[in-house]
Amino acid sequence: MNRQRGAGVLYPLTTLGRASYDFVDFLASAGQSWWQILPIGPTGDTLSPYQSTSAFAGDPRLMAPEEPHDPGAARESWMDDYALYVAVRNAQAGRPLRAWPDELRNPDAATRGALRERHKAAIATITDEQKRFFQQWHDLKRYANDKGIRIIGDLPIYVAEDSADFWLRRSIFDTDADGRPATSAGVPPDAFSATGQIWDEPVYDWQTQPEETFRFWRDRLTQAAKLYDGIRIDHFRAFADFYAIPLDDSSAGQWRPGPGKALTDLIKQCCPDLLVIAEDLGDLSPAARTLVEDSGFLDMRVLQFAFDTDEQNSHLPRNITRNSVCYTGTHDNDTLRGWLDSRTAQERRMIADHLGADDLPDALIRAALASEAPITIIPIQDWLGLGSEARLNTPGTEGGDNWRWRIGRGALTPQLAARIRQATETSARAQIVDTSVELW
Repeated sequence: MNRQRGAGVLYPLTTLGRASYDFVDFLASAGQSWWQILPIGPTGDTLSPYQSTSAFAGDPRLMAPEEPHDPGAARESWMDDYALYVAVRNAQAGRPLRAWPDELRNPDAATRGALRERHKAAIATITDEQKRFFQQWHDLKRYANDKGIRIIGDLPIYVAEDSADFWLRRSIFDTDADGRPATSAGVPPDAFSATGQIWDEPVYDWQTQPEETFRFWRDRLTQAAKLYDGIRIDHFRAFADFYAIPLDDSSAGQWRPGPGKALTDLIKQCCPDLLVIAEDLGDLSPAARTLVEDSGFLDMRVLQFAFDTDEQNSHLPRNITRNSVCYTGTHDNDTLRGWLDSRTAQERRMIADHLGADDLPDALIRAALASEAPITIIPIQDWLGLGSEARLNTPGTEGGDNWRWRIGRGALTPQLAARIRQATETSARAQIVDTSVELW
């Protein structure tokens, strides 16, 4: 299928209320085609959207309470399980799953039935809340689409241990004899973290329970096809091979094979009309690189990774191809200005010389828009010219200011919209390649 060229903005969904409708209006006036968001699931104390209590539910804190809703709206198949989990967790004074009594942490069928009966009223309230959330979501998406703005959602590849998914789909994960995670997902040392990362998220057992694991992913992808116009699949390389870290010996991490082409085929089957972005950042194994290339999905190129001594660096603007989405930075990077401020004078001079312009960071934004990538996504912080104080997340850290930054009141001015529109249109006119790209 073909997709027209376009540019967009990266900014998390912060509300389903008026402010998001205003943001859509701003994107439309700025000549943008895409709004890329982060995961919209319920978050815990860390506020990380990548550690949610459900791979399916929406975060009720994002809802606009004044909005009317249809009490007869469809009840999704996952809602009862999620509602049961929340009801039991609330009855446990909000303690995480790992701290529950064994009979609740590992419930048999009789226990689950008794819990559903005991918490019937709470389950009804929670499912109604979820129905209201997704009605509001679909209203917002319809408004955005009517304005010419398509929405790219974000699918975390893993789920949290403290989640309805791990509680009631335990068989698809790598667990020990007590039903606890035997290993954690993570990565060895890389460009984001010199010491590597342990994500405290259970890994899938693709070998023992392939049918159940594929059913879980089929459910996720089917829902994504209803919610979004495109999806970014986080840590896509784990479908080829993933890093599993034993919880009893964090130094013994090892790479394990993923499901490979069978999973990319499933994505195409469940999401035939969606733009798919495969997050393929970091050092990839040959198997992972081949899987991304053979999938036909768009990969990611990030200008903050571009400027080293390697003239073949695939993130350099001149090396970015029509198979990629170009970013100045992601939610895990510093802002463009913050990143530049952390470079040496010699490094900034090298970047300026490469671009043939001294007005950094604006020259980097122009370079991203002018690349051959069919889609360019710029974090809103970069359009606003903000520094490290507006960084959204620092990988490998928790708490602090992570995930808390929001656009300041009055920042999205008509003048900014006009500047973004002009930069986007000027770059589009400068491109001398086809205006469509074959996704697969």
